[in-house]
Amino acid sequence: MKFSPSMMEKAVFPSVIDSTILLSTACPTKFVYQFCMGLSPIEKSIHLHAGGAFAHGVEAVRKNFYLNKMPLDLALIDGWRQFINYWGEQEAPEGSYKDFYNVSAALFDYFHNYNPNTDYIQPYIKSDGTPAVEFTFAIPLPINHPDTNEPLIYAGRSDMIGVCKTMGDLGCVVDEKTSYSFPAEWAKLFSMRGQFIGYTWAAQQFGLPVSMCVVRGVAIQQRSIKHLEAIMQFPQWQIDRWYQEMLMKVEYIVDYWKKKEFPLNYGDICSSYGGCPQLDLCTSPNPEAWLPSFAIRRWNPLDKQEAST
Repeated sequence: MKFSPSMMEKAVFPSVIDSTILLSTACPTKFVYQFCMGLSPIEKSIHLHAGGAFAHGVEAVRKNFYLNKMPLDLALIDGWRQFINYWGEQEAPEGSYKDFYNVSAALFDYFHNYNPNTDYIQPYIKSDGTPAVEFTFAIPLPINHPDTNEPLIYAGRSDMIGVCKTMGDLGCVVDEKTSYSFPAEWAKLFSMRGQFIGYTWAAQQFGLPVSMCVVRGVAIQQRSIKHLEAIMQFPQWQIDRWYQEMLMKVEYIVDYWKKKEFPLNYGDICSSYGGCPQLDLCTSPNPEAWLPSFAIRRWNPLDKQEAST
């Protein structure tokens, strides 16, 4: 697919790549619409907002408890304040369980289930003596930006680097995922999740002894909160293979950008995760006519929220 010059004027190739952007390379047209032009639904997803607010609260509690040495009850109170500030005035759609009340309850229930005083996963202590309660990374790649010629950056943010006390202090990436429920074989959903293999690879680039990931699922339901863990150990060959294929995907999308031609996927990506928000653009002979129905939000993996313009 070729874009009109007026549409390409609105597009900027990202300088920072992450796992979310890599997923979009399965449809180069979606990559341009979402991550080069910043086209997003006007109504923000309650799933993304609730997940962001929950993660913000969890991070605040951990920093208060592990870094500032607060008692857990005081750490929770301040973490809830940070959660409230993030949530703002967002209203959940009618019928959604991910409303302010239920996600607040999930925050408190999480630390009841995984009490930091007794949790079998404790933060990894870095060389400077501080616990790794948050892991943010930005690593230059051996591929240059197609316009600036500066190295592209692979970046991300995981919730914690920990050590498993029940597994000989084995290093692990820890990440939380909120959902409505746990489908059958929920843990298998993450065995090939590039996001977590990428976090593991990134931790290794900083000399951290990490080879596994623990995903802690939090199912927010109408009358209860449920918890489930998925533990994935990644052999080094799998991590190395992910890295090589990540570079292939980045080179692939850079080549399409240079040619200014972006093929459509014509596959499941159009209906995955509730449906592609940009589908109307792809099924219209005049995509530009749909632009006013989108908000412009620029995605930066190092920011905690999308930047609106």
